[in-house]
Amino acid sequence: MSKVMLGDLLEGMPVRTQAVCKSMKLLPFKNKPGNYLALTVSDRTASLEAKVFTNAEEQAARIAENSVVTIVGKCDAYQGNPQLVLDTVEPWLEPIDPADFLPTYPGDVAALEVQLDKWIASIQHPELSLLLHTIFADPDIRTRYCAAPAAKGMHSAYLHGLLEHVVRQAALADAACQCYPLADRDMVLAGVLLHDIGKINEFAWQLAIDYTDLGRLEGHCVNGDRLVDQFARELQIDQHLALRLRHLILSHHGQAEYGAPVLPQTLEAVILHAVDNLEAKATHCIEMLTSGDTSKAWTEYDRIESRYWYRGVK
Repeated sequence: MSKVMLGDLLEGMPVRTQAVCKSMKLLPFKNKPGNYLALTVSDRTASLEAKVFTNAEEQAARIAENSVVTIVGKCDAYQGNPQLVLDTVEPWLEPIDPADFLPTYPGDVAALEVQLDKWIASIQHPELSLLLHTIFADPDIRTRYCAAPAAKGMHSAYLHGLLEHVVRQAALADAACQCYPLADRDMVLAGVLLHDIGKINEFAWQLAIDYTDLGRLEGHCVNGDRLVDQFARELQIDQHLALRLRHLILSHHGQAEYGAPVLPQTLEAVILHAVDNLEAKATHCIEMLTSGDTSKAWTEYDRIESRYWYRGVK
């Protein structure tokens, strides 16, 4: 589906495109009887407020939140911010491409998959290798693993973000194991590749990135542990080996207040938590540094990390 992106709209431009209706509300006019329709619409490039002043009740009855709609009107401005004034808003009933509505990894996804397979192939331990190859040979798991976001709003919160996160982290982990040869490198790499696999069930990403019921009630650490335990039992992997690997999955958040069911209690778990935290924090920092007005020395205020980030003087 070819569409005009919301982020490309300028004041005065006509609008005819598709967007996700994130929220909708009928509100009373201040100076006359009746209601207008206030919407928030979004695609992968922007989220904008929109107003429908004509036949608002009838148009509201035809659409629903968290659905794709066709919007027709013009781009206006309100208090210095872009706003859409719409003539019509109608349900879109044709097939959709989620990449139109969700941010996506900007690089070469196929190259990331090649890197993933390289890291899987690098594991020499026969049982860990069997476990990894079997899990990633499952077409449903692999498809969702390679498509999933890494987060809803923290870092790599876009399609293929999980794959990017894991591939970067594997390189960090491999380097760390060279510095600390006492660590079981194959165990660390297997932990890296599997520590977030529960996110394929924790998140949904059709029109917006959000938590599933399972994701909210169980979380990806527990879900990932269960998935790996199931495969390990089916493959008759040594139970103690599987237990060590599952410990990495359950402890990778590092602290109970950050969602870790248990604390890291092996050298491999310490390394996994450290590189996981480094990759996530560095990626978030890069996202802040490269967003907004990059000509300014300081970023906008980062509400997640409670600070500004310094770009430097150019």
